[in-house]
Parts: sequence; C-alpha cells; structure tokens
Amino acid sequence: MKHTLFYVSATGSDQNDGSERFPFRTLECARDHARTLGADTDTTIVIKNGRYFFTETFELDERDSNTHFTAEAGGEVYFDGGVILDNRKIKPYRDAILQLDLSDLGIELHELGNRGFRRAYINAPNEFFVNGSPQQIARYPKRGINYYEDGDIIDGGSYVTHQEYDCRPGIVRIRDEHIKQWGNAKHAYLAGYPREAWADDCVKIAAIDVENQTITTTQPHLFTYAFTHHSGYYIVNLLEELTDPGEYYIDIDEKVLYFIPNADVDLTTAMLQLSTMDKVMIAIEGASNVSFEGIVFENTRNSGVYLEGGDGCRIADCVFRNLGLLAVQIGQGAAPLEHGLNDCHGLHSPKAAPFRPLFREMGSWHEYLYEFAAWDNNGGTNHSIEGCRIYNTGTGGVLLSGGNRKQLIPANNRVHNCEFYAVNRLDRTYKAAVNMMGVGNVVSHCLMHDLPGMAIYMHGNDHLIEFNDISRVVLETSDSGAIYMGRDMSEVGCVFRNNYFHDITNSVPTGLGACAIYFDDWDIFNTVYDNFFYNIQSGGFCIIHHTCGGLLSFHNNFIIDCVPGVHMDNKSNAYIQMHKNPLVMTRVHTTDENDMRGVDITSPVYREKYPYLYDVYKNDARPEWMYYNNSITWHKYDMFVDAAHEDFTQADWYRKSSSRDEYDWQRRTDVVMGYEDDLVPPHRVDFRSIGLIKK
Repeated sequence: MKHTLFYVSATGSDQNDGSERFPFRTLECARDHARTLGADTDTTIVIKNGRYFFTETFELDERDSNTHFTAEAGGEVYFDGGVILDNRKIKPYRDAILQLDLSDLGIELHELGNRGFRRAYINAPNEFFVNGSPQQIARYPKRGINYYEDGDIIDGGSYVTHQEYDCRPGIVRIRDEHIKQWGNAKHAYLAGYPREAWADDCVKIAAIDVENQTITTTQPHLFTYAFTHHSGYYIVNLLEELTDPGEYYIDIDEKVLYFIPNADVDLTTAMLQLSTMDKVMIAIEGASNVSFEGIVFENTRNSGVYLEGGDGCRIADCVFRNLGLLAVQIGQGAAPLEHGLNDCHGLHSPKAAPFRPLFREMGSWHEYLYEFAAWDNNGGTNHSIEGCRIYNTGTGGVLLSGGNRKQLIPANNRVHNCEFYAVNRLDRTYKAAVNMMGVGNVVSHCLMHDLPGMAIYMHGNDHLIEFNDISRVVLETSDSGAIYMGRDMSEVGCVFRNNYFHDITNSVPTGLGACAIYFDDWDIFNTVYDNFFYNIQSGGFCIIHHTCGGLLSFHNNFIIDCVPGVHMDNKSNAYIQMHKNPLVMTRVHTTDENDMRGVDITSPVYREKYPYLYDVYKNDARPEWMYYNNSITWHKYDMFVDAAHEDFTQADWYRKSSSRDEYDWQRRTDVVMGYEDDLVPPHRVDFRSIGLIKK
C-alpha cells in the first residue's frame, strides 16, 4: 500500500498543494485530494496547531478508508463548534452583572428544552464557557433541590407510565418567598426529581402564579409529580436568580448574554465561548481504518463524532469537553418520540409516531431499544475509542454498540483507557458515561468518577467490562448502580472482571439504595469475578443487587468495608417469567428473524452458546447463584501493604499464612491497570487471575 502525507493549517489555502510548507486550509480540501489517490493509498493528514471552527458536519465515507487525521506533534488542535465572543463588547448591567450583545453574531439562539429521564436526547441550548470552563445557567436553589412538602402537589399531571396519554401538565406549590420575583420570568424550567430518586426531569414552565405560589408545567412527568421523601425541585434559567459568580443567563428573545464572572477571571484576556453548532462535528459512515488522534473537540450543542458501519476506525488520545450531547456515538439512534405518548416500558399511545432508526442522532434511543431489544443499529466492527479524556458533556459520554443479537455475532468495538467525569451537565440520569448495546463489546482500563448517575448502562450479550476504576458515581440518585443492566432474560454472557469499585454511597437516604452492579428485573446468567469492592455503603442495597433475577456466578472477589454484602434474589422463577410475562416472552422467544422485538433462545446459535439458558426455558431448570471463594473483610487493614493509600496488595505475612497460597497469585502493583500512558493514574491493587471461571 502506498503512503501519502498532507498538511492542513488554519492559515493555509485550499489553493495550495497540501505540503508542509504550503498546507491546505480545510479538512474538506485535504479529504477530497486524498480521495483522488485510490483505495490502495494510506493517507495521513497532519493538522497544524490552531483552532478550526465547524458549522457543518465533516463527512467521511467508504471512499475515505485508510485516512488518518492527526494533530501535529507538540501542537494544540481544537475543533470548535461555536464562536469566540468579543471581550470588548462587555458592558455593565446592574450590581455585579455584566452583559454582552449577541445580536450581531448572525446566529439563532435556542432555549434549554424539555429533557430528563427517558426523554429523547436533544441538543443543548447555547452554552457559555469561560476559559474552557462551563458556566452555570442561573437557577434557584444554587445547588441541590428543595424538597416538596405534603400538599405541594396540586395536580400531578398525567401518569404516563400508567398509560395516561392525555398529556395533562403538573401543578406544584412552591413554598418559598423567591417565587415572588419570578412573575415575569421567560423560558424558565421546573427541574429536579419529581417523584423517584432515579428519574430526573426538566420541563418548561407554562405559568407562574405568584399570588398562589404555584407553577404549572407544559408537559407531564412520566411517573406523575408526587410527594415522596426524596422528590423536589429547582428552577433553572432565571435572570431574576442571576446572583452568583460563575452564573449566566441568555435572553434568547433580545439576544443578550448576562453573566457574573468568577473573581479570578481577567476579562481583558479571558476566552469567552458560546456553543452554536446543532449537528455532529465528524461523521464516519461505512469507512474502515479511519482515525482521529490528538484533537480537542469542544464548544458545540451536539456531539463530537458519529461512527456508523465500517471496520477498524480509531479515535485516540483526544479530549472531548464542553459538548452538548455525547463525545462519540457508535451506531444509529432513533427518531425522537413525542413525550407523553409512550410509557417507557414498551407501550405507547396509538397517536404516537412509529419508531424508526435515525443516523447522526441519539433521539429516542432508549425507547427504540426497549421495544426492539434485538435491534442491530449498524455499529460496525473493531472500532476503538482509546486514551481519550471525556468530561463536561451534557448527556453522557459514549454510545458503544455493534453486533447482531439474533445471531450472536460480536462487534468487538471498545472503549479503552479513557477517563470520564462530569458527563451529565444537562441530563442527570440514565445517560451514562458509557451506554452499551449489541454483542461482544468491551470497556476496559477506564477511569470513571464523579457522575450524578451511572458509569455504565448496558444491554446485550457477551460484553466484557474489565480493569476499570469506578468511584464517586450515582452521586444524586438512589435505586441505582455504578453499572446497570436488566429487564431481558436473553441478555446473558456478560463478564465483569478485575474492576475496582470504590467510594460509592447512597446519596439519597430515603431512597432504596446504591450498589456497584445492579442486575435489575429478571437479569440472569452473567459473571462477576476477580473484582475489588471497597467502601461501598449502599444504604439498603448490596454491592451486587438483583431484582427478581439471580443465577449469577460471583467468585474470587475481594470485598473490603462494604455493608451490606451481596444480595441474592431469585424469588421470581425464571421459567415462569419466560412463559407467563409478556415482555420476557417476547424477548426470549421471537422466532421471526426479521422481528427485532426479541431473540430466540431455542435457536441453534443460542442453544450452543448458552445451553443452561435453554435448559431453564425448556425444562424449568433452577440453578442458583455460584457464590464461592470471595474474601470479605471489615476494617482489617493489617493484611494489606498500605490500605490507607488504597494499596490492597496482600502483605507478605498474610499471603504466606493464607490458604489461598494454593492458587497462582499474580502480584500486580503499579502497573495493575495496564495503562499505556499517564492519562489515567493506576491504582495499586492486587488483582488476581485464578482461572476458576465456570463455563
């Protein structure tokens, strides 16, 4: 294969020849020249130091296979989906508030939009960033929520999950003097947790009755507004509550930005950014062996990269930050559904528009997958997101998909050696750092921390979750887990090994609890081994929690200072569920190859791969948990080298005295996590490879 090199520079010209001395100005020009070289050419496009502004999606397809985009060594390359504001136009407004006129930018401004639990993914509003840091849309209270009191729910609105499809809005009472200031508020939203501690919502306000202290929403909440011990609210997008440094408000009607800078910001030199782009920045569709390396993706209302079909594409050593949606979406999403016409459990109003896949958008991905559990969303194969840092995104981190569930064909797409944190600036729940589906995908060697909800939300078969460090997650929610999967008895064969779960607590004392791995509603036959669990105070749950499931292999794990231990729940017999529960029946025994609502676990491919699953379905086999060879300690630290610094390598005296010496322990300390670089600091933990997996 021939090799060719082109250069791109923000100060170049598309009339140049693309050499280092005479670089092209645009990626499009470099791409088009590379296409003329033929399929037998491997092309590297070096992007020189600078900031490249995007207003339209940069598109790559099968003609662009074997093309590689890389930042110049030692350079800083930014793909920017917005605009940089002119500091010289800043004027005083009142008190500490400053203002900046946006009317001459020639852009359309967008409001916050209804968003939350099981709502469609929507673009972010135009967001404001100062020196690369997202500023907070003005709100009250400034952090957390104010809890409802008994009698505050005047009208809960439609109970959509009980198939009430009349879209009746909610009416709630606000027992706070601040409401007296909101009578003239424009485009304000009622946000928070309207009922459950695991389902957030953010709904535009239709009316504020200052005299009676009530707020009427424009739409219902799926579970209806209700008084519980953990339901509460905050109001967001209020100029009247712009009081603190780091806050801002955009008047989209008058096209004016109001903000209060932090004390350490020098406005004469600060970089002020506004996100504007409403499309994905990069789309790679049907291409193979395409890569992007060393790029900073930032400042857009949409996502960074969309990848569909193809094989062996690679996103490496990039930074994704200050994005409105995701960093990377692998595979199709679905057309957004009208809220209030579907119940999030696979049922919907006859008035609802039909489901259909959609490219370059997430849309109603959750709802489509819920109804069509065997959906193959064309995620391609052997794609890799590696060495990336993903933070300050609006609605999660990555969609990792691919593989065919009907035939159990793996995709082998992976997220590897990446760091995720603060990826839920706008949508707080069920839009995880990594959302997974399909067959045979991998999340490995990742650092995931400081998330309001889940680290990994997953569906599918034969996924591998290994050597990840997960901590300080589910910080706002309850009845939740760092990793969550469930509601489909055909989704088996997933392996969770050599992970380090730590410092996870139930942040909502009145909620049901939090855990490391949550196997919800009827989840069975997955394997958890060789993991470390440390300081997981779950408040009602266990480190591994089942709901009406079980049949798990849990072995060779080390459990340190976790209360309670392990919850083994097999109270809902699997055979009965498979033959009596309509949802389960559809998902495990849909024989039509073209019917994506489920798979057929009696088919030859499933019987060969999972004979035990067939045995349960056909013969009412009742295997129990395989729970063995786990170590549980409580505040016993002398057995470890340095527990105070989370070095849980066994001390020599303990290893020599322990009956575990019969096993082949592999001591791994500083390099245990196997990181290729210093992006994610390793933890010194003695992970084990004992080889006792039950097939």
